[in-house]
Amino acid sequence: MLKLKPGNNCILNSLNGALACSALLVFLVTTVQGLQLSAFTTKTPRVSKYTTKSPSASSMNHDATASLYRFNATNGITCILMQVDGLIGIKYRNKLNEDVEADLYMPDSPQLSGECEESNMEIMTMEFKGFKLSMTFKKSSGGEGWYINLFELTYSSSNPLFEHPDRPGLNVKLTSPVHTPMYFPTPVGKAYVCDKEQTVIMYAPHDSGDQSGHIARLYLRDLHMQSFMFKETGKWGPSFHCSATGSYRDETAPLAVGTALAIAVLLTISGYGGWRYFKIKKVQYGSME
Repeated sequence: MLKLKPGNNCILNSLNGALACSALLVFLVTTVQGLQLSAFTTKTPRVSKYTTKSPSASSMNHDATASLYRFNATNGITCILMQVDGLIGIKYRNKLNEDVEADLYMPDSPQLSGECEESNMEIMTMEFKGFKLSMTFKKSSGGEGWYINLFELTYSSSNPLFEHPDRPGLNVKLTSPVHTPMYFPTPVGKAYVCDKEQTVIMYAPHDSGDQSGHIARLYLRDLHMQSFMFKETGKWGPSFHCSATGSYRDETAPLAVGTALAIAVLLTISGYGGWRYFKIKKVQYGSME
């Protein structure tokens, strides 16, 4: 029977360890790629009580239910571009002291206004059916990213949308919470894209003296949005996707994560192989003595 020297046993153990690490590398990379691909290719069917178009149209093409809003700067170049299937739900109290909700869809062609003069702040305002919805876009402190800093909704409590309101004739002003100052953070030059429904709550600040008691929720579905564009083409930049958990991820992230993981495991294998090599040499020299 062939007998191996102690040094050869160490070599075999080293090879077995390297093979085990290689198998672990293949398993981890395959798992990560599978998770990343599923996040980008698998879409959960949208189930919502709010539908702007017929089910057949929305199921065949999401763009069929979305409206496109383009706001240009004074030089004619697009600075804010948004495509979304949006709805505003406003909860109020009627004269019977009942809490009811009125729904208002974001229209295809509202009156647009705003500001695109400053380099670090942009505003887009939509006016429709007696309502005014305003969004304030800002750049991050370093100028590398953009986000929505504030949502604001103004209207009269006597608007025909509300049936028998308990407090008519009030000028209502609702805003997004001040403790949530960053909505949809995205790198400058890229467009935020999200198929998942996003919800923004708006209410009157505590120190505003508002007496309406109204609370609004803005539902944004199939959202595609970009600010600080200033491109003559007026076309979307590269997509920046939201994940299923509500966090945000660049479309180049899967490659970066997979590469970093592969490098880390390869470095571990190399270090382990080197350590085993010198240990075997030490054992062989000790045997010879």
